[in-house]
Amino acid sequence: VVSTQSTGSSGINAEYGERNKGRTMEELEVQSILQQQAADRAKKFQMERHSELEADKRSAQMVKEEEDEFQRYADAVIETAKERGRPVGPLIKAKNAGAGGGNGPIFEGKSNLRPSYQANDAYGNQLPRFANGAAKRVNELSSTSKRLGFVW
Repeated sequence: VVSTQSTGSSGINAEYGERNKGRTMEELEVQSILQQQAADRAKKFQMERHSELEADKRSAQMVKEEEDEFQRYADAVIETAKERGRPVGPLIKAKNAGAGGGNGPIFEGKSNLRPSYQANDAYGNQLPRFANGAAKRVNELSSTSKRLGFVW
């Protein structure tokens, strides 16, 4: 009777061993598929990033060429205005390098944008002005010279 039970239990263990071996093979296949997908995603991300950087380089080159062309044109217009005795101050101000029309620093990484304020960050994003009509009326009604700008 004992030998029959031991044979039956070894048959069950053999069956579980075969199942576990099949599961292990399936798990290894799934793991290799997931690793391949992760590698494909990383490669796709690198390729997209590389293409974005190339597009940025081309865009920066085009902006530089346009700026050079504008500077040449502006020089010609200023010379013509000088010859005709016209005021050239506004033309010289418009000729200043950098888009944006401001007096702030030129941000090299952002298409030579010249914001109209000094930014605290390296991105050069201009913050909106929130001076509306109500704020202007409060400033007009208050005597700021006496209160140093405080309105109670």
